[in-house]
Amino acid sequence: MTKKHTKTLELTPMEANALMVMLDSEIETIFTYDGIDPIADWESADLYAYKLLAYKTYKQWYKDTHDV
Repeated sequence: MTKKHTKTLELTPMEANALMVMLDSEIETIFTYDGIDPIADWESADLYAYKLLAYKTYKQWYKDTHDV
């Protein structure tokens, strides 16, 4: 069985906000302007899924930690 290792992010509110802004922009660019077609881009579908999962995880941490 795999052991789950976690590490707490130690970011100042300003650093956390800057990272959130960059991630928001990156996700918007990928899924709005790049016109991702999951069928045509099937070779990269897992990469997009991991990006969304990482984004979701960070955004949840950000909201929980910084009361947004």
